[in-house]
Amino acid sequence: MWRICTYRDLPASAGVLAHRDGTDILIPRSCRGGTLSYRLTEQPWVPVVDCDGHALELGLRDVLRRAHQLRWVDAEAPPVTAALHRLLIAVLHRVVEGPRNRHEWRRLWSAESLPEDRIDAYFDDHARAFDLFDDERPFFQCPALADLQARSAAQLVHFRAVGNNATLFDQTTAGERLVLSAAEAARWLVTVQAYDPGGLKTPFTKVKQSQRAPCNNFGTVVVEGDTLKETLLLNLVLHEPDANEPKHTSSADRPSWEAEPPSPEPEKRVTKGWLDVLTWQSRRVLLHRTSDEDGATVDGAVITPGDAMEEQLHWVEKMAAFHQPERRSRRSSDEQRQWQPIQLHRLRGIWRHAREMLIPEDDFGHIRPHVLNHVADRLADGFLPTNEVFTIRVFGQQLDDSGGGSVQTWLQEQLPAPAALLRAEKVYSDSEHAAVETDSWANGALIGICVELADDVGQAIKKLVDRWRESLSAQHSAREKRNAPYNVGLEQDYWPRLAPEFDKFLSNLGYAALNASSREPLVLEWKDTVRNVASVAVDRWAVAVQQRRVRQLDAVAKHYEWFRGRLHGLCDDFDDKMKSILPYEGV
Repeated sequence: MWRICTYRDLPASAGVLAHRDGTDILIPRSCRGGTLSYRLTEQPWVPVVDCDGHALELGLRDVLRRAHQLRWVDAEAPPVTAALHRLLIAVLHRVVEGPRNRHEWRRLWSAESLPEDRIDAYFDDHARAFDLFDDERPFFQCPALADLQARSAAQLVHFRAVGNNATLFDQTTAGERLVLSAAEAARWLVTVQAYDPGGLKTPFTKVKQSQRAPCNNFGTVVVEGDTLKETLLLNLVLHEPDANEPKHTSSADRPSWEAEPPSPEPEKRVTKGWLDVLTWQSRRVLLHRTSDEDGATVDGAVITPGDAMEEQLHWVEKMAAFHQPERRSRRSSDEQRQWQPIQLHRLRGIWRHAREMLIPEDDFGHIRPHVLNHVADRLADGFLPTNEVFTIRVFGQQLDDSGGGSVQTWLQEQLPAPAALLRAEKVYSDSEHAAVETDSWANGALIGICVELADDVGQAIKKLVDRWRESLSAQHSAREKRNAPYNVGLEQDYWPRLAPEFDKFLSNLGYAALNASSREPLVLEWKDTVRNVASVAVDRWAVAVQQRRVRQLDAVAKHYEWFRGRLHGLCDDFDDKMKSILPYEGV
């Protein structure tokens, strides 16, 4: 059996040493093939689920050729799944050289499968660019790092410990040897470029500090269809660089594998377009390859700081939603209010940002993901059914607050997206010369006040607990305070129970918009849901406190009554807001 390893006594550019039966043979690095080559177009490394529910791994060529027979991509962690979607979307843009207009997109959508001839032609023309271990242009890597010492492969895998960053569930240290299969290494390589948490890296010369990779800053939005083919096309926005489509896309736009290998030095630069953003090289990486009886493996990597974006994220990112926080003072101008990306929260669901996700940007101070603008445009073109309820999947990674580059949690959520809500708009009456809020536009305002009610009640719950704790600190002994149920879990008993109810509300609101039926019962039902969920949570809390010392009951009763009054007032305010949005529905 042959065993391939780096010949450490020779320069890195010389080659590798093959051992067999005590004989050493130097194989030049220019010699590609066997275990020294790992073509991502052919080798199975993308984890997918077919339409019969079977899990398998495929190369890029088969993923696209069989996309109409596959259900979805399903990787080992949400950031990996998100990063692979972004890669596949970028590849498909280049395969079809567009789509440059809506008619090209429609032909792709109407076809049974993606164009096999164009898939094969593109991968044949760029075969070497997709080789994970190519010596001159390894995929998503920087060959100029070859003279730097590789560290543990654990730094590729975000839940693995590296250096002093020990985690609760993984106690791997940098001194231990972690070996990844080539397929695993490829998936995490793509993920590192999108989701590396940042912090100190190995410097190529001097620069050690790296910013967090772009996708850490927002929830990555993927519109899901019935098959992977549909999913890719629903997220395949029109791409015509000569027409600046999408915005901030130049004629120089290309994916990273079509460009020259990057300089090993980090760089802050302007993006060239959407394909450049999708394949952004936030790190300079070089994998250290080995092999075993199962084939090519990776036992280490060099990772140094890479590219940083000069533009504001909301200008260039098409798979994220953004919002402007409310003015903190009258002196604050619109220019001073920075656009902030919508991120996933571990406790509060993505449904709280349904307006930013679903409703077009208008007077709401937000930017909807461009991929959903694309879906709305195709609905307006008549290419998609107006009664469809799409599913939005949102992927995120939450980092700790220390700035040390540790991953706190991974998140993945979904939200229904009725077609009728995606096409919401505001029209103007020529006869009255005044804005007329159409039924469809009003949906955005309704979603807004429904989320606002849940937020306000959630704040009241938090304030209830804070006030109770303050009264304990003032009135009770240290021993009583130690015995008091500080970890009451009131918010945990409130927020998660609202998510499925809001999904139902959204679906019903879309049905009402499609059929021009009254929305009043739906909105009132949501108000009752929020009130009931909050009341049950607070009642449970009060009962739990009663099981403690009687001396706490006075404080509980006082703040309980305050909360009941606050809840009643919020529901009354909600009714008033609803009347201004639906003045003709008798609310």
